[in-house]
Amino acid sequence: MLRKIKLTNFKCFERLELNCSPLTLLCGLNGMGKSSVIQALLVLRQSFVAGQLGEGRLTLGSELAEPRITSQARQGEGRLVLGGELADIGTGQDVLFEGAETDVVEFELHREDIPTPYILSFDYSSKADQLVAKDDSSSTGAGLDMPAQWGDAPPLGGNLIYISADRVGPQKIHSLSDAFARIAHLGVRGEYVMNYLNAYQNDILPADDPRAAGQQSRSLLNVVDRWLQEVTPGAHLQFETITNADALIAGFSFDRRGDVRTRRYRATNVGFGLSYVLPVLTGLLASPGTLCLIENPEAHLHPKGQTKLAELAVRASLAGVQVIAETHSDHFMDGVRIAVRDGLIQPNETTFHYFDFDGNKAVVSSPQVDADGRLSSWPTGFFDQREENLARLLAPKS
Repeated sequence: MLRKIKLTNFKCFERLELNCSPLTLLCGLNGMGKSSVIQALLVLRQSFVAGQLGEGRLTLGSELAEPRITSQARQGEGRLVLGGELADIGTGQDVLFEGAETDVVEFELHREDIPTPYILSFDYSSKADQLVAKDDSSSTGAGLDMPAQWGDAPPLGGNLIYISADRVGPQKIHSLSDAFARIAHLGVRGEYVMNYLNAYQNDILPADDPRAAGQQSRSLLNVVDRWLQEVTPGAHLQFETITNADALIAGFSFDRRGDVRTRRYRATNVGFGLSYVLPVLTGLLASPGTLCLIENPEAHLHPKGQTKLAELAVRASLAGVQVIAETHSDHFMDGVRIAVRDGLIQPNETTFHYFDFDGNKAVVSSPQVDADGRLSSWPTGFFDQREENLARLLAPKS
């Protein structure tokens, strides 16, 4: 599990040191640097997969075996791949912190199961507008001497799932792909989630898995359906395959206590929330050891659903899936705090980071949560809009 991420001269960060836990929330206003933290991990991943950080290789549950990368990034080993399926963040100049005192961009990763941190340093080449690996004693040497343990662990190797904020909406039909199913690929935008569920629907979660607690059936599809009902009460996922067309038709039915379940409705007729949350639910049900990066898990969900989704994120972290989520939802954050208060997760197993700006650089504050789910501090702008709105509504009119 990742325990710490350090970034130097990366995008809006002159220097950043970010502690991580089994469940880490990145919070703050738009454009404050939350996505940049996730992008840092993604460019390292796709650089490793592309063979730029030594002998890149893929394992089950990671992205495509042949990622889409720019031809420029293929010009030899030891370059940071900035354009690919996981992240496309421009050129070296776009990455180098504005006002950097040196032309060196550095990443430092710490894991609890690997004693030595992995440090990667890249020089900015203005002529090629690229970031090229430094080869000196101050770095482990990107593309030179990667410890084997790091090559087998997220975010470089191992299982990594990334669910982008830009997810696919409701679809009438979904393509089936045995190749994507074999590598357990959900798609960055969740475009292959139905293909994945079709292939692995009968996989059984362990009896002690906290994500399947209290369920009679622990098959993946039934657990997904149960959590779908938690975030959107009464909703059920249904699909059928069209074998000769290598396709799948999916939709949703609904029931309420005492009522007969409805027929299956097209996904395009029931709104965005159900389709948007399916990749998130499925990603949070990944195998232990997975690093799950999620942007805006709460998108298109009502407040109750956002709170219940946070509970699944907590349970995923307890099952051994490390979750790093970027969120703008106080309901999602409150769901994590409630889980702490209820004793489902310990305070030291979750971390809150609030991103803000000081001049041209991002700064981060990290309130501590206690056993009652209360935060040690409440920075200005940190999910305080509800209180400000209530104050205005309760204030006497002038």
